[in-house]
Amino acid sequence: MKLKYIKDVTLATAILFAMPSCDSFLDTTPEDLRSPEQIFSTYSSTENAMFGVYNYLRNVYPWNMPDTYSTSDNDVVYTNVQTFDLGQWDPTGSYYEKWTSFYKYIREATYFLQNLDKCQDTQLDQATREQWRAEVRCLRAYYYAQLMRMYGPVILLKDEQPDFTGTDMQRERDTWDECVEWISNEFWELANNSYLPTVQEGNNYGRMSQAIALAYRARILLQSASPQFNGNPQYANIRKKDGTPLFPTSYDANKWELARQAAQDVIDLGYYELVKKYYEDGEDEGVIDPYSSYKSVFTESQNKEMIFSYLEDNGTVDNRLTPNSLSCWGGGHNPTQEIVDAYAMDNGRYPIIGYTTADRDVPIIDEESGYSEEGFSTFSNPMSATITTKNDNAKTFNMYVNREPRFYVSVFYGGMYWFPKKTSEQIYLEMFKNGNNGPDASHNHYSTGYNMIKLASPEYEANPRKNVKRELPYMRYAEILLNYVEAAIELNQLDDPNLFTYWNEVRERAGLPDIQTVYPEAVGDQTQLRDLIHRERRVEFAFEGLHFYDTRRWLTAEETEKGNMHGMNIQASGKSGSNEYPEEFFQRTVFEKRVYNASYNLFPIPQSVMEKNPALVQNYKW
Repeated sequence: MKLKYIKDVTLATAILFAMPSCDSFLDTTPEDLRSPEQIFSTYSSTENAMFGVYNYLRNVYPWNMPDTYSTSDNDVVYTNVQTFDLGQWDPTGSYYEKWTSFYKYIREATYFLQNLDKCQDTQLDQATREQWRAEVRCLRAYYYAQLMRMYGPVILLKDEQPDFTGTDMQRERDTWDECVEWISNEFWELANNSYLPTVQEGNNYGRMSQAIALAYRARILLQSASPQFNGNPQYANIRKKDGTPLFPTSYDANKWELARQAAQDVIDLGYYELVKKYYEDGEDEGVIDPYSSYKSVFTESQNKEMIFSYLEDNGTVDNRLTPNSLSCWGGGHNPTQEIVDAYAMDNGRYPIIGYTTADRDVPIIDEESGYSEEGFSTFSNPMSATITTKNDNAKTFNMYVNREPRFYVSVFYGGMYWFPKKTSEQIYLEMFKNGNNGPDASHNHYSTGYNMIKLASPEYEANPRKNVKRELPYMRYAEILLNYVEAAIELNQLDDPNLFTYWNEVRERAGLPDIQTVYPEAVGDQTQLRDLIHRERRVEFAFEGLHFYDTRRWLTAEETEKGNMHGMNIQASGKSGSNEYPEEFFQRTVFEKRVYNASYNLFPIPQSVMEKNPALVQNYKW
């Protein structure tokens, strides 16, 4: 098979933007796999083989994974994810079947590791050889970690390269604790591997590093400490043939301590920091600007908050978010009313305490928050004001007035102009019936009456199309800080001085008061602090995929992800071109009734895999 070499581009771009367009070097027949001499004959061909293992990162995010498509109560999209949300999936047909894919990626990483030393090209010095080895080991551990998020315990192949077409793969899954131990140890060894750079910068940005290894170790240890995998009685009877439980049957508080320390290990690197921008003039000079700070996380290249990211240059995200009337795919990511409810007010209090029913049709409002769902005010959207004055002094539904800065960075609501920097594309976006992007139009529409703008770039241009190169997060530093906070709370070590220090660092960047100032009654109360950190994570990482797995590991998804999902009343009739929304639009309206049960906390092992490997035991209630 002819290899396509990568020349004259930065290495970061080579890895994730301009990988060989042909299939991976290991997408070959079994006979080819037994003849690696040509593949590893030169420095260039061996380097290209390493890039082939990196290439699979494109399949992990953002278009082919369930968490990114946000099949959670944060977001709804117009793709096949709807069948997923309606419970129309099973082991014989799951839109997000990844078991087979991840083992392919793992197999190819191991193949590279087993054959790397066949390259005798003198250009490949020992230090480079060992760095490549460490990078691919890190990729393999990463693929395992992604597999475990979806399926729980897996088959650990370690350094084996079994025949996937024969009986070699007819083996049982290893236990959850065995999987976590091996993968966390791999990450730990790589974090201490002197050949692997602490971080990768410049032309090497996007490649595996000691810091990435430490960060993913912290994530999987937090997952392992969480209720889903820490003595969950639902999984107690999922056992090997000899009766060994695949999941832990008893709670182990020390797992939270391991998670806390793992987060601290990343913090102790002293490299990462939250993106913070400051006002440059006026009475607020030198004060953090929470709007540009939070937005810059997703628009500023190689910022020091981004630990690991997907580098995008084809405009897919922006095309999904930009209105269809601008010749784009508008309607690709629609925030639900439930995530709108989750954002705090600008005083830091969460406006919605809960709901009167399990279907969330009527909210219970915190009277101290200052929130109202009645009437309208004249209000200037603080995020868009830096780009267009068209959203100044606009008639605004009171639900959207005086919310926290992250809300305005993240959510587009009814009554605003679309605000890219290109003036000609600053249209009044009508999401109501008869509107230019309403439900009766012969194109995609905003099914909840909201649009997600957190990941939208103001630099994107629809006509003619001008794409923007930027990063979308796999993991960022704010997650590490809040991982530490969550672990400390679960340990009930509420006097840990870092608990509020790390938590309030995230809130300060978001323009919010300290959590203990806003909720003094929660200080010293583990239950209240647990609820508050869950809320913080949901808002901070909205539309980044974390909430999908958070609700599963917390075992709260059965409450939050089933039943009625709400938006605004997009069927309200309005007059297009009037630059005004019908007031009937601003009503909580059910757009979908979702199905969710406890089995959905893990994905089913595909039936085709189960049939080939009778030693496998299926996941809970699949």
